[in-house]
Amino acid sequence: MAPLGIAQTYGETHMMLSGSSIAAPAVAGTVALMLQANPGLTPPLIKAILQYTAQPLPGFSLLQQGAGMLNVSGAVALAASLRTDIAERIEAGTIDAGKSMLPKGGAVPWEKSKIGGETVEWSRLVFVGGNRVVSGNALFTKYQPIWDPRLVWAGGVVRRIAPVYWSGIGIAPNTFVRSFVETAPNSQTLLTGGVVRIDPLAGISSLAARSGAFVPTATLSNWAVNGSGLVLSEGVVLSEGLVLSEGLVLSEGLVLSEGLVLSEGLLLSEGLVLSEGLIVSETGGTHVRYDTRGATFGEP
Repeated sequence: MAPLGIAQTYGETHMMLSGSSIAAPAVAGTVALMLQANPGLTPPLIKAILQYTAQPLPGFSLLQQGAGMLNVSGAVALAASLRTDIAERIEAGTIDAGKSMLPKGGAVPWEKSKIGGETVEWSRLVFVGGNRVVSGNALFTKYQPIWDPRLVWAGGVVRRIAPVYWSGIGIAPNTFVRSFVETAPNSQTLLTGGVVRIDPLAGISSLAARSGAFVPTATLSNWAVNGSGLVLSEGVVLSEGLVLSEGLVLSEGLVLSEGLVLSEGLLLSEGLVLSEGLIVSETGGTHVRYDTRGATFGEP
């Protein structure tokens, strides 16, 4: 009997496989289907779609299983819903941050898929910038400059990479790469308003506490599905190749397991404003309220 309990016929076998040896061709085949549905996708956009539509695996973190299990139908459906001239417009510099990536009258598909007769949620997670997890359909309804394959973003540093091609008699132009030129872009948006950051909810990375990078992907996904997270009001902007500011607005409130509740939100512009206050919900906890004139602390 095969591992799946299926009776084997002579010359035929059934196997359960795992690892990159089987994952790579499965993902490559999915990407081929995505490009068939929409030839205007760029490599970073393809990667984001694969992550966003993945099916979260319970018990595993982003470091262990990424955004989840490959969802072929979801990835192709999301790819097909976008404009087919995105790569062309990025190359020509004719699409600005925040402009629609949908065809006229278009919409992104329902963020769920039917797999084997079961409805499964998409992870709705995309890992960007080396240490950020973002969510929200604004990633695909609005053009995000990080979908430009010439941009490299790692931590607080961003660089634009431009190829230099060989030239000369008998050499077709823009065909054979000779070298690359790296520059620090000036004052450019990386993510637009409306994108949601999920990683601040995870806290500092700790394997023992299963926090930060070790939070189970299914937990991060559940936060995204339920509308938790920090909504970027002005996006992520850089200056001289360094991430300069990240305007954050918490529209629904932030609830952490330790009992910390921001009842109205967090507005970050030139300072920090808690519009309603900070309430520690543990029994016997301290109630704190801030206003523009100073801080008043209640008794424990």
